[in-house]
Amino acid sequence: MKGMLTITDWKWSPWEEDAVVLTVDEVKKDFKKIFRLRKNFFSEIRFYTYDLSVLRYREIWKFLLLLLRGEKRYLYDQKGGRREVNWLLFLMQDLPKLVYESFAALSVLVTSKYNIVKISETIEKKKRKSFHFPVDRIAYIWTPHWFGLSAGGSLSHIYGVTKGFKNLGKRLVFITTDKPALVDRLKCPVYVVAPFGLIRNFPEFPEMAYNYTLFKDACEIFDKERPSAIYQRYSLNNYIGVTLSLKNKIPLIIEYNGSEIWVAKNWGKRLIFEGITEKIEILNLRAADLIVVVTDVMKEELLNRGIEEGKILVNPNGFDPEMYNPEIDREEIRKRYGFRDKIVVGFIGTFGPWHGAEVLAETIKPVVQKNTRIRFLFVGDGLRIPMVKEIIKRDGVEGFVILAGLVPQEEAPKYLAACDVLASPHVPNPDGSRFFGSPTKLFEYMGMGKAIVASDLEQIGEVLEHKKTAWLVKPGDFRELAEGIIKLAEDEDLRNELGRNARKEALEKYTWDKNVRRTLDKLGQVLA
Repeated sequence: MKGMLTITDWKWSPWEEDAVVLTVDEVKKDFKKIFRLRKNFFSEIRFYTYDLSVLRYREIWKFLLLLLRGEKRYLYDQKGGRREVNWLLFLMQDLPKLVYESFAALSVLVTSKYNIVKISETIEKKKRKSFHFPVDRIAYIWTPHWFGLSAGGSLSHIYGVTKGFKNLGKRLVFITTDKPALVDRLKCPVYVVAPFGLIRNFPEFPEMAYNYTLFKDACEIFDKERPSAIYQRYSLNNYIGVTLSLKNKIPLIIEYNGSEIWVAKNWGKRLIFEGITEKIEILNLRAADLIVVVTDVMKEELLNRGIEEGKILVNPNGFDPEMYNPEIDREEIRKRYGFRDKIVVGFIGTFGPWHGAEVLAETIKPVVQKNTRIRFLFVGDGLRIPMVKEIIKRDGVEGFVILAGLVPQEEAPKYLAACDVLASPHVPNPDGSRFFGSPTKLFEYMGMGKAIVASDLEQIGEVLEHKKTAWLVKPGDFRELAEGIIKLAEDEDLRNELGRNARKEALEKYTWDKNVRRTLDKLGQVLA
């Protein structure tokens, strides 16, 4: 069979209608899909990604394309890049790189273990720190190894915190692997330091190696910008904030959003080098002058790991009251999707395992069977979107649902404004441990002044009050969730009351400025 085969990253999918299409996630879950396609012969085989220069496992993907039968093979990216893939280039350029990386990985592993021990000893010697200068210029460090992110709660948090620092009179310098959405609005220096140098084809090693790649560039940036404190959003196997704090004798704030080991084990693929990841996490937590977490559950985790209670701040997420407000025009999106006089139930997210999007999908059939005026609007994309689509198709409710897909972060408020009810159907952790999240969408929903139906789950149930600021339901129970949706859809007065109360509560407690003020106040106490 001749035709086209496309393998694509879900963030960018410009495939042709007649092409055989596989997503990167599908291939990672089941490599047999690749080998089953070997019986076919394709006129062209394409691999699409966000940016070829930062493509993880680039040489491995080339090898997989070469195992397939086809006339031509190419790698493409969103920026217009294209690279041909053939056996000659692979044997001359890519195979030697893979061999080199195997030796480099061993060197990085040994060096990382040595550095962790030496830095730990340094921390012990300098346990009692003293800083004699005001914190007026902050270096914000964010070093993830995933790229092209244009929407999601993490971006809301990054923009909210950095804008909060600016609003409170702090100067800012941003150091990152990939420039996040909205950061240009801050009008501050932004330094993007590419992560891939030594290694890109071995799991977990690129993050370890990046500590060395970034250190030299970061030292030059610090010499130029002269920050007086570091705020780092912790990411896998990174301890650059620790080394820069020690070298420059400035305080370190670590934003800790949960153990990378737990996340990999429960929501991804178990880490190969859990031991060294554990040591790097503890290194960051011990070295930090202040650790910011979003829930009491996460504080309890840190205390159980032996972290000093006095330097832990529980600081729930927040929202930008200018960006998310009830005055945003709702008609543009409602006209686009033909909602007219319908009652719209909205959900926005990256469709992670904890979001419960598939639980919301289960409610559509029982809801519309009782009230055909109700429509559902899902905004976003991610891991669980195939499950959502499967449920919608199984139940035959396609005519009652709009899947808007991924939208830019700055467009999100318009989609929320188009809704009458906003859903936060989060589900418990799969291993039975306590839910440790503080969903950013929750506070943005509150800021929109909309009626909210949400899971009564840990902090969600603490922030929201049943029948006052939201309608709370049992987590994971789609029948109870459906009943809550129907109740709000059919009672306009209740919707309006819940929305007003939620907006008022959010303004009083949960703006990003208030979030950052709590961080700075706590830092002042710690340093004193």
